[in-house]
Amino acid sequence: MVSEDRPSNLSSAKTHLSHRRKQICLQIIAGVIILFCGIVIGSGAAVLRLKDRMIMRGPRPPLNAIVEDIRTRYDLTEEQAEQVEDVFGRRRKTSQALFEEFGRKIEAEFEELSVEMKGVLSPEQYERWERDFRDRRRGRGPWGHGPGRPGPRRPGHRGPGPRRPGFPEPNSTLE
Repeated sequence: MVSEDRPSNLSSAKTHLSHRRKQICLQIIAGVIILFCGIVIGSGAAVLRLKDRMIMRGPRPPLNAIVEDIRTRYDLTEEQAEQVEDVFGRRRKTSQALFEEFGRKIEAEFEELSVEMKGVLSPEQYERWERDFRDRRRGRGPWGHGPGRPGPRRPGHRGPGPRRPGFPEPNSTLE
């Protein structure tokens, strides 16, 4: 009689273990699915929250797109639109010249910084510093934020300004 009970106990124990393993596997799969959904939802929420702070890269919108945007927003007459085009055209040239001048001055400052650091550091230290500095200027460095990346919020920062002319408004559909 004892020998007859043993096989049934073993088979029920194996069945119980098999069900237990299936249950554990299903719990792990459910956990992974929940984790994945949380990541997707969190990423989507972050994009929605920060989309107005994203810096639009690429070429500037054409002058005629800016003028057309201003014309429709402010109901300009033809004469006003021509004046706006003239003003924006001149100011765009002036600002481009300023950006180029500023770029040259920044490059000169970086060169002077490099020369001074070379005088302070050993050759091995300078080589590492120069590599890190170059990477940092490209936005991949160890010292915080690179070009095109927003830094910490400044005191009194009011958030994003008005949208650039020629680009779609938030929540608008592209045609």
